[in-house]
Amino acid sequence: MTALTLRGVIMGSIFATAGAAVAQTFFYKSNSPSFSSYMVILVSLPLGRWLARVTPKRDIWIPLIGYVALNPGDFSIKEHLLVTVVSSSGASSAYAADILNIQDLFYHTKMSIPASLALLLTTQTLGFGFAGLVHSILVKPVAMVFPGTLVTTTMFNTLHGAHSADTKPRLRFFAFAFVAIFIYQFIPALIMPTLTSVSLLCLFNNESRSMRILGSGMKGFGLLNFSLDWTAVGAAGPLYTPLWAALNYYAGIMGAMFVVMPCLYFLVGEHGFWDAQKFDAPLGAGLYGGDYKKFNVSSVLDSKNMLDPTKWKQNSPLLLTPWFALSYGISFATLTSMITHVVLWHRKDIMKAIFAPPGEDIHNRLMKAYQPVPKSWYVATLAISLSTAILLVATSPLQITVTGLLLAVSIALIFLVPVGLIKAVSDTVIGLNVVTEFVAGLLWPGRPVGNVAFKCYGYMAMSQALDLTTDLKLAHYMKIPPRHMFVAQTIGTVIGCCVNLAVVRLILSPDAGYRVFLTGEKVDPTGQWDGRKVHIFYSASIIWGAIAPARFFVGNYVKLYFGFLIGFLLPVLPWLLNKRFPRKWWQQINFPVLLHGAGLPPQVPTNIISSGFIAAIFSQYWMRKHHPKFFAKRNYVLSAALDAGTSINALVLFFMSVTILKVVPMPRWWGNPAADSEHCLPAGGTNGPAF
Repeated sequence: MTALTLRGVIMGSIFATAGAAVAQTFFYKSNSPSFSSYMVILVSLPLGRWLARVTPKRDIWIPLIGYVALNPGDFSIKEHLLVTVVSSSGASSAYAADILNIQDLFYHTKMSIPASLALLLTTQTLGFGFAGLVHSILVKPVAMVFPGTLVTTTMFNTLHGAHSADTKPRLRFFAFAFVAIFIYQFIPALIMPTLTSVSLLCLFNNESRSMRILGSGMKGFGLLNFSLDWTAVGAAGPLYTPLWAALNYYAGIMGAMFVVMPCLYFLVGEHGFWDAQKFDAPLGAGLYGGDYKKFNVSSVLDSKNMLDPTKWKQNSPLLLTPWFALSYGISFATLTSMITHVVLWHRKDIMKAIFAPPGEDIHNRLMKAYQPVPKSWYVATLAISLSTAILLVATSPLQITVTGLLLAVSIALIFLVPVGLIKAVSDTVIGLNVVTEFVAGLLWPGRPVGNVAFKCYGYMAMSQALDLTTDLKLAHYMKIPPRHMFVAQTIGTVIGCCVNLAVVRLILSPDAGYRVFLTGEKVDPTGQWDGRKVHIFYSASIIWGAIAPARFFVGNYVKLYFGFLIGFLLPVLPWLLNKRFPRKWWQQINFPVLLHGAGLPPQVPTNIISSGFIAAIFSQYWMRKHHPKFFAKRNYVLSAALDAGTSINALVLFFMSVTILKVVPMPRWWGNPAADSEHCLPAGGTNGPAF
């Protein structure tokens, strides 16, 4: 049965290109639906079968490769899986693209195209070299299950099994939902942006500052706010996230925004918790000075964009809005709560995985029929990526030394096996972003770009190593030649990096018209192009890099370190209650997920909360309980169609915005106001919601 084919690579590359473009475009927007891999699985199946029927059966010659079959025969389950792997490996926004964003928008330095591409490629491929080192530890042992891969194998076996006749009705339903949402999304995204965030409190009385703060879904707490835009409704995956996870997630974010933050803002102290009411936006992700006005970062940096200690003494302190500051404490708590939760609930699985003999199960025996990935491939990938990265940091304005780069990579390597063990048995991933930025801030204070570069190399090296390891385990289950899996993921990753860079350059181009929104010079009246993720990454570079932990975590902010202790202790409570009153649902009280939800704002707007929660309950509870057959056959198809249609609509709108809409803009009316689509702007306001 053929696995890696020219046909499959071309199909996967097309999906990877579209997915990378969608993901990078949505990165700059307030709401970001995912480019669903389920959509790729569904669409590629009939497409592959159609190509198998119509493509001529002959060989073509490709330079450096040789003769390749244009049509190797039937579209097999293995070829289908590799199409999805190529696509999913590239259909994302590269983490290092954030460095390019903040360099261009805020630090006024712009790396060349070759250097930018080298940054994206090295951060995305460096970890591939590590995957070979842990193959015998994380892939071969029977106890290394990787639960998420079991869902994928079940899906492919179902589509290609005896009951694959169900595929055609699913595809018809997918096509109908795809077209419907594609057409509908023109309404909230273009014709009537008010539907993206409907603030009932602002519509009732936008002259009241309290109403604006409580009701705005773009800059406030989102109370009595809802959205009729799938980019907001589907932002947290309400149709496919398991009910227990959704309840934990929404308990966190709703508790934080609807209860905790209003109390801190209005009821604590004369001006709110940590003077919250003195800031111009309750959930702002910007940087503020001691006068509660925007902090002039350039006033403390030298000509090389590094901290000038003398200027810092003259212009300190640096302040954050209280919830933005608390979100760092919550991130500390999330990190330690993951460790405690996994140890308490999965320690037996981990010990079994560590000490149990590898075993010669059916999968290991069958995989002997295929040649393993040569060690030389891993070594070559690591050598090329690392040497290119060393050359890059030595010649580009990344503010990171070769020693720093090697330390970041070493941290990734040290954590790879323990974090990989946790992922293999519990499907929980502990990210290194907090650890790496903390270490870099302590060792190399004063370097904002250097801090995020260190974080990027350390975080992504481990993340990509785990991604390839997970795919190799999937190949283990599905009997895909490991070499084919390695090649497929590499192809997808390279394509994704190239497309990401092209989109970054296009959107940051002055001619595109989005820079003023992304830098904060102007406010997008639709509330969509707010660049909040870029601002948060930029703020992190200043907090952890330029100012650094030793200078920033003082005064009130030193209390944020208690997040580590609180997160460590919280998961113990349901575990102890389960010991005393055994119930299977105690394990479903998942503090890592709950804290993750609580700490998301201001990374995401609060217009996602109410509508997303309703969609999750409707899908995962009501439909599953009252219409189980429809849920089983159509729910995930519907989710994929809605995400896919919305993603393609966003691409169409983007190209319209730089062409047709520049000549013939949409007319202004109540549903498409010139200043503020939420109608939270009080009379006489001119520049977005005023708080």
